[in-house]
Amino acid sequence: MNINDELNKLNTNQQQELEKWFAEQIFKLNKVNKNEQLNYVPYVTRKQVVWVDFGVNVGQELNHSHPAVVLYSRPNVGTVLVAPLTSKSNTSDVVIDIGEIENFEGFSYCKIDQLRAVSKLRIQTKKHENKYYNNYNRETGEYSNPELSTEQMNLIDKAIQELKFKSK
Repeated sequence: MNINDELNKLNTNQQQELEKWFAEQIFKLNKVNKNEQLNYVPYVTRKQVVWVDFGVNVGQELNHSHPAVVLYSRPNVGTVLVAPLTSKSNTSDVVIDIGEIENFEGFSYCKIDQLRAVSKLRIQTKKHENKYYNNYNRETGEYSNPELSTEQMNLIDKAIQELKFKSK
C-alpha cells in the first residue's frame, strides 16, 4: 500500500485534513525522538472543561478539537478520561443535558457515548500573562478555567451508571 495512492482516492478536503494531521504527528515524533518537551502538560482535575484535540478518526468518532469535561485524572499519569461536550441537543439517552456551564458559552450537552482516555498532551491550553488557561472566549477576550458544578457532574455520573446497566 502506498500512502500517496490512498490519499489520491480521497476528496481534496479530506486529503488536506489528513496531510495536516500527519505533519503534526511527524513534528511530535521528532520532538519525542530528540527528548524535547512537546508542549506544556496541563494539570487537570475532575470537573474541568478542557479543549481536546481528538485527531482524525473514522465513522461517527469525534474529530479535531472539541470541548470535554474531565471525568478522571491523576497527577502522575499521562492520560485523563474525558466526556466530550456539544451544543446540539439530542433525544438520545447518551447525550445528557447538563445545563449552562459557567464561563463557557454554547455547550450544554455531554456525549457519554464518546467517553475516551486521552493523553494530557492532547489538551489544548492557552498561555496568557505567564498563566495557562483551558478556555479563551473570542467574543469577550477573557481567559478562563471553566468547571462543571457538582450537580452537573452528578447528572453525568448517573447517566454513565444507567448506560452501564443497560448494556448488560
